[in-house]
Amino acid sequence: MKDSIIDSISIIVLAVVLVSDVLWRNQFSGGILLFIIGAVVIIFGMMIWIIGKITLGEYFTSSVSPKGLVTKGIYAKIRHPLYCGGIMIYIGVSLLFRSWIGLILAIFLVTPMLIYFAKKEEELLYERYQEKYSDYKRK
Repeated sequence: MKDSIIDSISIIVLAVVLVSDVLWRNQFSGGILLFIIGAVVIIFGMMIWIIGKITLGEYFTSSVSPKGLVTKGIYAKIRHPLYCGGIMIYIGVSLLFRSWIGLILAIFLVTPMLIYFAKKEEELLYERYQEKYSDYKRK
């Protein structure tokens, strides 16, 4: 029950940020350079997210409750590639649309929310895998 409420709230928050980007676009200048920077940040964020999802394979879940511990592939370099990629995507979209409101929401709402999810996931992984997860974090 709690996971479904958190999932619903997070979907609403993410949707609000995207809608804000569109509704309050072109709030600052930056021309083509800012458009390119936003697009590059989105592309890298998507690449990180997709590689992370592929690496997870059967362990992928849309909730904060992990199905298992994955330490190979991109997870050997980035502990939370799905959250990292998500943050990059939302910041990139805000830059692409040149939306101050979207950028502020992405930085001060989406980023803390995804960091919170990452911390919760780490707690659950530690409870389940203790020493193995501690070793992974050290590496």
